[in-house]
Amino acid sequence: MASTRTAFQLGQAMMYHNFGLTVQTFFFGGYSVLILLATRLFLQRGLKTLSTRVLLALSLFMYIVSTAFWAYTVADVVAATQNYIDPTNVQWANFFTQVSVPFTLWNAIVLVNFVVSDGIVIWRAWVICRRSHRVYLLIPTAFLLLTAASTSGLISLRAIDIVKPGWISRKPFTRAIDVMQLSNMTTSLLSNLTATGLIGIEAWRHRKTIRRAFQRKTTKVNQVLLLLLESGTLYCSTGVIGIISQLIRLPHGTLNDLLVPVNIQLAGAYAPALLLLISSHSTADETEFLGTSIAVNVVTHPGPRNDVSVVGRRRERPPVLSAIHFAVGTGSEGLGLHETFSTFSLSDDGSPRHSPSRALSGNEEKVTKPPGDLHYV
Repeated sequence: MASTRTAFQLGQAMMYHNFGLTVQTFFFGGYSVLILLATRLFLQRGLKTLSTRVLLALSLFMYIVSTAFWAYTVADVVAATQNYIDPTNVQWANFFTQVSVPFTLWNAIVLVNFVVSDGIVIWRAWVICRRSHRVYLLIPTAFLLLTAASTSGLISLRAIDIVKPGWISRKPFTRAIDVMQLSNMTTSLLSNLTATGLIGIEAWRHRKTIRRAFQRKTTKVNQVLLLLLESGTLYCSTGVIGIISQLIRLPHGTLNDLLVPVNIQLAGAYAPALLLLISSHSTADETEFLGTSIAVNVVTHPGPRNDVSVVGRRRERPPVLSAIHFAVGTGSEGLGLHETFSTFSLSDDGSPRHSPSRALSGNEEKVTKPPGDLHYV
């Protein structure tokens, strides 16, 4: 009876292993398509700025880590299956031992993807936020440092366990591993929540400014800001699910054991997916990664070159355009939006009125007015 029960437990464990690998492979396939399209887009637009090259390198690094983890998971499932079929086979048993022992170390190494992805989110928020609000980014940065510290601690303990088997089996060390695993997911979630919240504030400010000045519901800039906010919120939801899943026990481990490989793929895919989503809202010349520049639809009028077009007896205002000037300082090229708005509109007497939120600094690029009647916002 005991052997029958043991066989049942082993079979159940194999079922979980294969199910987890199937789900992970599905998401890894989607991730591979995203990274291929994103890399192609990077190369099409050129790697002229340092930030673009850094983002491409980080995206490829996370993909390499995810690929290695997926390949190792395949090897682990194959070894476990062989050991389940014939546990008396010495060669298969040795292969299973060689693969399964370092697997916990790999589970710790792939957490680096969360650290890198969180850093990209904070970097994006830093570029979008106005300078007076960037001090608040110290909050997500602190959480990011805690995430990096817990990840480093886990990698160190898992490496020690391989060098000295059984050394961390003592209760203090096992408890420390449990605490660091939970804190890693918690601090990563808090880092993303605070950074996404700051992006939401900037999106709300821009929408409020446009509606107050021109009674316009939305602009392309606002659409991209909302896209960043919505994608960030969706990404945060995966962190919430991951924390909750740690509390759900299964006959073999926890639900989080099945979701961690998926969350690792999602963490790596977040940056290239965001690039492709933003590109779908604008052309290649209009936006770089995370919003290098968001183009304004330029409308020219072949008519009179004054500030008011006259049709019959009716005076028509020329179209009002909306844009955000982008920082071109060190570290922000190719990344995001600057906080400044410049508004041009018509006063009651028909004369142009300029109400900039602040003057352009010397580091910002000036917009050259093309031929025709244009109003910039």
